Amino acid sequence: MDQGLAAVFGAAVGVIGSAMTGVLTWAVTRTQLRTQLQADLQRWKWEVRRETYLGLLNAVRAARGALAAALDEFEISREDGQPHMAEAWRLQPSVEVARSAVLLEGPAEMAALATDLAEALFGLFGSAYSWRQGSSFDDPDLTTANRQARDRLVSAEKAFIAAAQRHLDIGSSSRLL
Repeated sequence: MDQGLAAVFGAAVGVIGSAMTGVLTWAVTRTQLRTQLQADLQRWKWEVRRETYLGLLNAVRAARGALAAALDEFEISREDGQPHMAEAWRLQPSVEVARSAVLLEGPAEMAALATDLAEALFGLFGSAYSWRQGSSFDDPDLTTANRQARDRLVSAEKAFIAAAQRHLDIGSSSRLL
């Protein structure tokens, strides 16, 4: 009888040990899966934000390039800059769409900086339009306003890039530029 009882006891210990191993394996696997899912979600958010920030920068830079070409040509003749001005106006909605994406995807700081960047670009639009409509390209007030609008845009772009690098945890060796 003692051998029979020992066999039953041994079998019970084996079953309990196997069950405990199974429970421990399940718990560890569940924790690992949860950690992996969280890491994947963070990576996905990072990629979406990076693409969103780049989208705004690219849209702003394209419009700024067209505006700069228009302003350079306006110095020669009011009509010479018209094709570039038209191109800049054509690109303006893409800036607003990209800014809206940052408002949706980014944290509050990035949303505010995206708005500042878009407003600075639109300020340059206004300056270019005023300069084109001005009676003289030598008007110091229009020239100063144009320079200030360009400087504001450059400052807003630098602030946006610096904050994007911080939020994306990008070191100085990586470039959004």
